[in-house]
Amino acid sequence: MKKYLFIILVFLSVLSCDAYWERQNIKNYESPFKGNLAAKYTGDEEGIFILEVGNSGSIFGTRNTDDYLGGKVLETGALLGLTSPTTGFLIQGSLITKTGNWKMGELSGSWTIEKQ
Repeated sequence: MKKYLFIILVFLSVLSCDAYWERQNIKNYESPFKGNLAAKYTGDEEGIFILEVGNSGSIFGTRNTDDYLGGKVLETGALLGLTSPTTGFLIQGSLITKTGNWKMGELSGSWTIEKQ
């Protein structure tokens, strides 16, 4: 019985250490896309949007200075949920290829982006 208890305690301590290091890795993560970016979009409507990518990959930005955007960039460069809650302006694409598509209701088009 003591042997099984010892094995269980060792197993739990290993799991606990793994969870600790995983939390540390997440805490210390810095997105390779961190910084300020400026994009031009064209199509049914034209304009610019400015994005700021934070350490964790979170994105905050503005479109045409009065429409706010929020979302995330994955490690693969893919944009996740980058949208405006007020207008529904949705941005899809990749920060690796620096291109993508946008949509807002029936309007749509493409965009290109450069790091500032």
